[in-house]
Amino acid sequence: MIIKNFGLKTMGKFFEATIMWMLYLASSTSVASAQCPPPATCQPGNAPATNHAFGMGIYRVTLAGLDTATAGAAQGYQDYGCRARAALLGRGGSYALAVRTNPNADETVRAWLDYNNDGQFGAGELVLSSANARQHAATFTVPATAPVGVALRLRIAADYSLAPVPGPCTTPQYSQTEDYRVVLLATAPARPQARFLALDTVSCGGPISFRDQSLHAPAQWLWRFGDGASSSQQHPQHQYAQPGTYTVRLTACNAAGCDSLTRTGYVTVRADAPRPAPCQPATTAHCCGYGLTRVRLAGLDNRSLDGQAGYEDFSCARRATLTADRPATLQLSTAAVAHDVRVWLDVNDDGQLAPAELLYQGLAVQSPSVTLSIPASTAGLVYGRPLRLRLLADFAGSPATGPCAAPQLGQVEDYSVVLAPNLAPPAAAFAVAYQQLCGPVRVSFANQTTGAATAYHWDFGDGTSSTLAAPPPHTYARPGLYEVRLVAQNAAGPDTAWQRVAVAEACPTYCTPLGNGGTNSAPAYFTSVRLGDINNTVPRTTGVAYRDFTDQYTTLQIGQSYQFAATSPPYPFGGSNHVTCWLDANQDGFFTASEILGTVNNVLQYQYAVRVPAAAKAGPTRLRVMIHYGAAYVDATTCSPAWWPGSTEDYTVVVLPAAGPPAALFSAELPTSCSGTVQFRDSTESGPTRWLWRFGDGDSATVQHPRHTYAAPGTYTVSLTVSNRLGTSTRTRPGYVTIRSLGGAPAPLTACRPAVGVTEAQRGIRTFSIGTALSYGPQPLNAPSYRDETCAVPPAVLARGVLYAMTMADRYNPATAAFVWVDVNDDGRFDATELLYDALQFPVFSPTVRTGTLTLPPATVLNRPLRLRVLFAYPPGNQSNLTAIPSPCYTGAADQARDFTIIATASTATAAGAGAPAWQVYPNPATGHVSVRGDFRQPTVVELCDVRGRVVLRQSVPPVSGALPLQLQALPRGLYLLRLPATGQAARLVLE
Repeated sequence: MIIKNFGLKTMGKFFEATIMWMLYLASSTSVASAQCPPPATCQPGNAPATNHAFGMGIYRVTLAGLDTATAGAAQGYQDYGCRARAALLGRGGSYALAVRTNPNADETVRAWLDYNNDGQFGAGELVLSSANARQHAATFTVPATAPVGVALRLRIAADYSLAPVPGPCTTPQYSQTEDYRVVLLATAPARPQARFLALDTVSCGGPISFRDQSLHAPAQWLWRFGDGASSSQQHPQHQYAQPGTYTVRLTACNAAGCDSLTRTGYVTVRADAPRPAPCQPATTAHCCGYGLTRVRLAGLDNRSLDGQAGYEDFSCARRATLTADRPATLQLSTAAVAHDVRVWLDVNDDGQLAPAELLYQGLAVQSPSVTLSIPASTAGLVYGRPLRLRLLADFAGSPATGPCAAPQLGQVEDYSVVLAPNLAPPAAAFAVAYQQLCGPVRVSFANQTTGAATAYHWDFGDGTSSTLAAPPPHTYARPGLYEVRLVAQNAAGPDTAWQRVAVAEACPTYCTPLGNGGTNSAPAYFTSVRLGDINNTVPRTTGVAYRDFTDQYTTLQIGQSYQFAATSPPYPFGGSNHVTCWLDANQDGFFTASEILGTVNNVLQYQYAVRVPAAAKAGPTRLRVMIHYGAAYVDATTCSPAWWPGSTEDYTVVVLPAAGPPAALFSAELPTSCSGTVQFRDSTESGPTRWLWRFGDGDSATVQHPRHTYAAPGTYTVSLTVSNRLGTSTRTRPGYVTIRSLGGAPAPLTACRPAVGVTEAQRGIRTFSIGTALSYGPQPLNAPSYRDETCAVPPAVLARGVLYAMTMADRYNPATAAFVWVDVNDDGRFDATELLYDALQFPVFSPTVRTGTLTLPPATVLNRPLRLRVLFAYPPGNQSNLTAIPSPCYTGAADQARDFTIIATASTATAAGAGAPAWQVYPNPATGHVSVRGDFRQPTVVELCDVRGRVVLRQSVPPVSGALPLQLQALPRGLYLLRLPATGQAARLVLE
């Protein structure tokens, strides 16, 4: 046979077909393979030899199990009726006949099948007709009357497309004619479907066993192992000589045809292997599902039989790659019974499993999940080679505790681990735990860094730092939000982790709720409370009104939603409880309606989503949860009275701002000031950690809530730039602050500014007066709950030690408690000793106008503006009276507070209402020229003091009657006191 114009791929297929044909001929004993078709009545001639150079002819024929490759026209007419494999066809079946001719020129092809076996080819026996093509195909159907079990002749004739159409007996000009054998069966046989697998596709030097799983009973097999070797066995075993990855192909054939399956990169032969196992512990008496059924580690995922399989060595095929100093999770699957599990790794690759190489031991565990970390400092650690990993799983309490001990019920499995050196920076991480939540906040930091850091640097966000791996607990003395940074470093580089610590602005005291905790028939108490990290299930019972669990805390972030859930005992006779929780978002020591996170009326279980208000202050604050019987008490106060049918519990919530760059926002308590001092408040959200204030007068500050004193009257533009590690923002308010005068009013309090809201209709202060020194009101309806009048209302000059009459009128409700504080020591806050008037107890049906007296104590600071606060307070909820003096810093829904300015002077007068001077100053206000009218029949000394108490003018006045002129044009504008030291009397004077 002459082979011409064949590529390598074509030749490969040719040889494969030839081999399969030879295998078939050698093994087949069927009648079909032994018969030859009868001779044809004609034999076509051959094309002239001069035309062979055009390379035309028939090169491949496929039909059912027939697949031949030939050499074309140079071979001339060929009769393969007895030499080639027969095509087995079934009556009534449809089959595809394909003929490939010269790839460089079009040809015409005709094919006939001699169905009646008479040696001739009639028009009704034409099964393929193709012209002007190089690939020729047709599908034909075998007649139901065709003879069965005899060899029939298939004739295929081809010639150049421009030559005459070839007939079954013509001589081609350029191409050729070929005959083949076809055997018809009563039914069509099934061709094989090639299938196979290898018992293990990974080898470390040993042979690999292949298993044929082909369908439809193949009779011949041809294996190609990808390394040039082949086999005709059904289940061969092959030894690869070189490491690498190999593609395996199986061709399976039977009398009906062949089928092939190729698995690309199917076999891996490794040059490296873990050292041989020092022992192979066999299972002695497997029982009850003990053993391992799945092992997962760093990409390795192997399912296996349990202990019934005994010892299994997967160390060649199942390999995991770990990095030293980096944690990896080993997940083991066992039956749902208690196992003792142990894990060893031959880290020094000496072929032994020493006690020091035990990585994990779990006693009485089920399907444990284990974190493995191999320190780079391990003695003798070997990198880059497969190390034997041994897993032992046996029943709990098993005596098999060593790596070579035979398990009784479970099994031992071996795998391999390749260790890589840690060439990456460490992964910095740490956890924050609050050890002290109130006052100076004490925080501990747990270093959770992985990856073999060799150096640490802690920045606690307050200007302090540490280089210890485990620093001691840190105390934050000032309120604010602190960004804590941990930089962990090794030779490969650094990594940074961040956490936020929040310290509250205030640590207020809270009222203690009363109540009875419910009864046995109506048990209004909690059995569990859950929110975030809080999961309190301590036992409770009836009869306890209040429980303090503020040592339990959770961290909640503004803008996030959390699930609150609580439970209570069932009611024996039916009924339900009402559950409400509050968060003291502004940290003022009180819970208001706007601070309710959620409320629900239900039985046994109570849950709802809660969200921290956007305006909440950062830091630890109190969470109060209350349960009470029946929905009729929904207007419950958080400081419940003793008869209340319920109980209350307190917890701590650490509020953290939403994560993100800040958006600068700020305000001033009194942007229009008569004192010259302004208290600024940062209200930026998203947690700034750095502040830069510019006050418009050239001064600046870097604290969060600065208190700034301007040196001169005027209008000022204020800006605030805030930043955190995620970004920076600036807010500018042009002409925001106006300073009318200096020292004309008390400076803002250091804290303690009541909330500004709208007082309930028809409640609040109507009028307030102190003798003739101060007269305020009347106020309109729905006036704000708080207003600072220190600049708007002229100062009241009061003599120290003098009894003054006070009159105050409630707008509507006679059941009003009234209180007056004076900051007598001018320290910027109201102390308990500075409560100078207390009307806590009062008749329910008292008149709406109340009278009282006020006396400044001897220690009152003289001759400077002091703050006086008057508060009208109402009992909350269903209470008829207040039970305690309220905070001067708080206003409830119906309360009102007002601040005024007083100036204290020295006096020896004792009569009520005394202290009013017996002389007059005019004009007042004045521009500089002032006249004093009075009775100066005795020699008198006149002093003029500024608001800081400094004497700026002292003049002796001889006995005169009439007006005393004073020339004050040289003095700056502002508020002054004109005093007569001999009598302690003073008059207020304003210079414009």
